[in-house]
Amino acid sequence: MDLKAISELKGYTFVIPYQQRGYKWTSDNVKVLLDDFKEFLDNEKPMYCLQPIAVAPTEEENKWIVIDGQQRLTTLFLLWKYFGEDPYYFVFERDIKNDKTNNSKEQRETFLKEIDKITAENTDGIDFFYISRAFLTIKEWFKNKCESDLYCSNCFHKLLDAPKDKKSIQILWYEVQNGKEHETFRNINSGKIQLSNSDLIKALLLNKTNDFENRQQIAAQFELMERQLAEDRFWYMLQQKDVEPLKGQSRIDLLFNIVAGIKYDEYQIEPRKSFYKFSDCSTKQLLEMWKEVREKYQRLRDLFDNPYTFHYIGFLIYCVPNPNACTNKLFGFVNEYAQRKKSEFVSYLQEEIKKGMEHQILDEYSYDDSKFALRKLFVLHNIETILSRYRELKNKKYLKFSFENFPFELLNKQNWNIEHIASNTDNNLSSANDRRDWIDSVFSDFPHLGEDPKIKELKQEAENDLKNKVNFDELYKYVVVKVDDNPIKDEKNKKGIGNLVLLDEHTNKSFHNSLFSRKRRIVIMASGLRNDNDTELNVESVYVPVCTQQVYTKSYNKQSNVNLNCWGRDDYNAYFADMQEKLKFYFETKHGEQ
Repeated sequence: MDLKAISELKGYTFVIPYQQRGYKWTSDNVKVLLDDFKEFLDNEKPMYCLQPIAVAPTEEENKWIVIDGQQRLTTLFLLWKYFGEDPYYFVFERDIKNDKTNNSKEQRETFLKEIDKITAENTDGIDFFYISRAFLTIKEWFKNKCESDLYCSNCFHKLLDAPKDKKSIQILWYEVQNGKEHETFRNINSGKIQLSNSDLIKALLLNKTNDFENRQQIAAQFELMERQLAEDRFWYMLQQKDVEPLKGQSRIDLLFNIVAGIKYDEYQIEPRKSFYKFSDCSTKQLLEMWKEVREKYQRLRDLFDNPYTFHYIGFLIYCVPNPNACTNKLFGFVNEYAQRKKSEFVSYLQEEIKKGMEHQILDEYSYDDSKFALRKLFVLHNIETILSRYRELKNKKYLKFSFENFPFELLNKQNWNIEHIASNTDNNLSSANDRRDWIDSVFSDFPHLGEDPKIKELKQEAENDLKNKVNFDELYKYVVVKVDDNPIKDEKNKKGIGNLVLLDEHTNKSFHNSLFSRKRRIVIMASGLRNDNDTELNVESVYVPVCTQQVYTKSYNKQSNVNLNCWGRDDYNAYFADMQEKLKFYFETKHGEQ
């Protein structure tokens, strides 16, 4: 892309392909453009930038095939025509294809050249009507706005002729590869190609920077920032899944919006709003804004590279209630970071997390809380577990950098559930297939159950009619008691956070209300430890949070007589004690005790 002052278009010939629609600008479209030009004349902005003109070269010098921008080129031609000039020429392929006996080849060219002698009332054809009406609108606008102000009219004329290094109207000149014009035309008009906000700002930067080496440096910096923002691991520290750029736009818009002060809701209404602010700048101001963009980017990369700020910002961004609040929160973090030492900023983030938790006392959390409140709690436990490992290894000088990060991209992209660790005694297996699957897994894990006459009888009755929930429920309750899969008897502790864990939705659905031993096997397989002999064929390898892995591998219980077949009281207490230790900054564990 290039930027051209419209005065540079003089002497060009523009070929309008036959497949393009005719001129369709209304009087209102023309008036808005002229009002914009007048406002531009009255302020100190150095440049008014029009939307892009997409063209393809021909074999003839200064002759271009117009792919997109016919309406703007025609309106500018009419404006010049008001001042008595023929700045450039048009060739309409559609007319050339028509019957030559109608002399149609010359018709539109002649019509445009003689537009100042023609009125809308005596034109034939809808295109001619729109063109003549647009020209009359220009004449009436100048009569109303500039008739008593010769200075206004003269300034307009000078503005059209202004070179690029003066206060001027400029246009983004977008050259398409030769031979690709028809394909590009189809893509543009089907919405597949769109010059994004970042494309336009990049064009401004590269065209307003005269020094070649500086242009190369800007292009390299721009590419680096775009590439690194495309990394989900970086992006989802900064934004939620619902705050992706609008269709056709780029993630780097986030930086431009921060520097230009464009909020999320403003961006949704007009994604190019930051471009308009950048285009209002002089060359010096533009380069200062670009410097600020790079500084903001580097600040965000610093936060990304530090394991504490990465995790705490990623967590806080995940927790905000809506996309607009998400972007505003990030703006606030960037400003706070600029004003504080790094250690002070980490403490500030921790205080923000503490203020945002649903309870002040850890013991008050239970399965009855909202699922989002519980997800926040368990994500925070995982984060502090990762940071605790990092501190321990770093203190022993094993690590210079963080070795593990919580994947916020997966937290945003996957669906997450809160799962009971010990089996829920309420049977929710609603289909015959699920019941069959449960019976097979239980008697595979606990083959001695088949020796119990009562269980053998109940199993036979359930298998005879798996659709009969009553028979199956009797077997289910008897087996759970027999294998003591849920030694946590009281209702409060069944719903307590020592009996809950964070799990991805797919793995959670694979459990089918299974007993602990099967859940343990599924989680280990989902974590990637599997082989060809595994019978759990529907288990996929997924990200299993570190604390969830430690629950099902019984890592919290340090006793020598750990029972791997159930989640017992000792397991519950050890798991909860780890939460107390890791999250002690954020919660009181008992009323009145920190």
